[in-house]
Amino acid sequence: MASILSLEKDVQIVAQCDEHDHAAVRVAVETLRASTAIISLPILHKHPYLLSPLKETSTGLIVVTSADRKPSIEVARQLRGTISRDISSEELVACVRHVSRGHHYVPNAADAAPVESDLVGICVRNRLTRRELQVVGFIARAYKNKQIADCLGTKEQVVKNYTRNLFVKCGVSNRLALALFTSTHPILAEAGERASTLLIKARSAHLLVKFPKSSSETTEAYSSAASA
Repeated sequence: MASILSLEKDVQIVAQCDEHDHAAVRVAVETLRASTAIISLPILHKHPYLLSPLKETSTGLIVVTSADRKPSIEVARQLRGTISRDISSEELVACVRHVSRGHHYVPNAADAAPVESDLVGICVRNRLTRRELQVVGFIARAYKNKQIADCLGTKEQVVKNYTRNLFVKCGVSNRLALALFTSTHPILAEAGERASTLLIKARSAHLLVKFPKSSSETTEAYSSAASA
């Protein structure tokens, strides 16, 4: 990859480390303020502390991965692009240029569905249980704990436990933040809406509330619920 990038006049390679030399990778990440860093996914999974200096220096993270490896939620939150080791020269250069300008790069974006670029949404959705997805759907609709408990056929304390677990898994601190997080990640929003809608239809106990489609609608829904 370095040999390809070195041929480009507008690309300057400031450091190159052997992927097995973790100490050198750490020093490079912490001391050099590069616009873009290309790091293999296994290294980031084994050494997640590398994510912090990348974030502090606003370095665009490009991850080298493969079809059988998926980034963790922590990595997915920071990455700007993903590439494979057999990427073409044209795609590699395009990815680096795109990320260095502050954009996100999705390989073959013209052929891929836009929703597939929601890597954080995919990671979070895959970590949640069916019940947690149902709770996500209800919280996104601004349901209160009592309403959720009634729909689930359980106690409010159980719902509170689910909610606390969701805060941790989604990296948020309150219900509104969780609802906004959901609304900004289409894949998670769709999964939560589908899971909660199916439960409501199965129980036929509550009137279906429209699922907010945007952050402003989510905030408005919570404001209405608070004043009710």
